[in-house]
Amino acid sequence: MTKRSGSVKHRIKLFLRDAWARTLFHTGLERVVDALMPRRLTILAGHCVTAPSNARLPKDMKIAGEKLERMMSWFARRYDVTTVGEGLRRLEGTKGRSLLALSMDDGYRDNATDLLPLLARVGVPATVYLESQPLEARRVNWSHKFFWILARVGEKEFVRSFGARCGDAPTVTRLEALQAEGSATTYQLKRVLKYDAPPAARNRAIEEVFAALGGDERALCDELYMTWADVRKLADGGVELGGHTVNHEILSRLDAAGAEREVREGREAIDRRMDVASASFAFPFGRRWDYDAKSKEAVKKAGFASASTTHAGTNRKGCDAYELRRVMIDEDAELFLVAAEACGGFDLLRAIGIDLSS
Repeated sequence: MTKRSGSVKHRIKLFLRDAWARTLFHTGLERVVDALMPRRLTILAGHCVTAPSNARLPKDMKIAGEKLERMMSWFARRYDVTTVGEGLRRLEGTKGRSLLALSMDDGYRDNATDLLPLLARVGVPATVYLESQPLEARRVNWSHKFFWILARVGEKEFVRSFGARCGDAPTVTRLEALQAEGSATTYQLKRVLKYDAPPAARNRAIEEVFAALGGDERALCDELYMTWADVRKLADGGVELGGHTVNHEILSRLDAAGAEREVREGREAIDRRMDVASASFAFPFGRRWDYDAKSKEAVKKAGFASASTTHAGTNRKGCDAYELRRVMIDEDAELFLVAAEACGGFDLLRAIGIDLSS
């Protein structure tokens, strides 16, 4: 398939997805499908509520508070809104409305300053998946230094300064090719750094550029992430605390011992600091290539009762608790699309062989 034909097929798929969701939402068929489809747990997945503290993060990591509040208020009238862990337990029952849970990944500062008051206004709980390194050591993973650098010098200078310091020639070549093609966007650059670059070489080069520009890692962490005191406020407000590793590593790229250490030590930090036994886990990045069989085994060994991915869909009784589906939400999220997923509208199509997943 050529790039052009693939693009055309993708646009057709998005058009059909949009049309189906609008039809369900605006005609009332959403309620009919919801009643006909098996009882399910829909997990929404985001990162941040848009706030000054996360201004440098890309828009696919944020959702406006007003939009999220409207969305959650709509769902609270039609679904039983709960946490991921409680929703999974209640899913084993046979009666009641379908369930919905809101989850946020990483543990950003806005989860305490903006999300928590929002949850209180709507009267619903949520699950927040925590990286432990920012909380324990006030250090951030490489991606946040990358975003910080881009905000100061832009994509072109990043490629130049990173390339001068990175010892991996194939990575530098890929980045320069993106720039030559005019496609050196934040998303594409991050994708190369995430999947193609050797982690050690990438981290070292980004750290050197960050330091050369006067970056202060502690200050950056304080700007972006919660403290343990903030996390305590979440727990006191009814938020479920889930695990998300120590360093936000791609678990499938680690050996079994490394994956076990990332997952176990992240859970131990939450248990020790919060005096709770964290039961829910989310795979960093969460696509099928970001976790594997040894990753799932590490989650089980650490004592978690579930693990969430970032693949779209809903979860039914008897589903694999260590490969839960979630529906991603961000600034471009549309209620009619999310509602169509939650009511089982896209599950219905999948059952007859039509997959319009985004």
